[in-house]
Amino acid sequence: MNTTASAGPVGEIALIQQQQFAAAAKNDADGFVVPFADDAVVTAFWMPFRVEGKAAIKEQFALFFEIYPTRKGMPRQLTTRIYANDTVVVRNAYAVNHFTDKAGNTSDHHTRTSQVWVKIDGAWKIVDQHVSQMPIPGHRTPAEPRD
Repeated sequence: MNTTASAGPVGEIALIQQQQFAAAAKNDADGFVVPFADDAVVTAFWMPFRVEGKAAIKEQFALFFEIYPTRKGMPRQLTTRIYANDTVVVRNAYAVNHFTDKAGNTSDHHTRTSQVWVKIDGAWKIVDQHVSQMPIPGHRTPAEPRD
């Protein structure tokens, strides 16, 4: 029995993201970017500008994994909406993220994430991802200089 096909878009994407998160846990940028479309765009609070294209996204996440080799995230309030006859999925979530850099310095980041998934040639692909930091007083972003 093919459980992936019967799971529908939500279940199919959940399985893909399990593999993606497993790759991230191993700091494997190659495995992490598998679900991104070739022309995907990522806008994240730790990057000064959006990153366009799978190769550039891989470079940015490889650098992120190098700078923060240890990361823990606690997702909250995941919502998933399905459109266009099960070919477009929009996911939103909040998370509390704990990052530890190579020197052992830690930082906490409250984030909100939006992802747009599109079924392209029978495969689910992330075409857009946006990660913003929630405005929490007293917290600094990874882009801010350390003392």
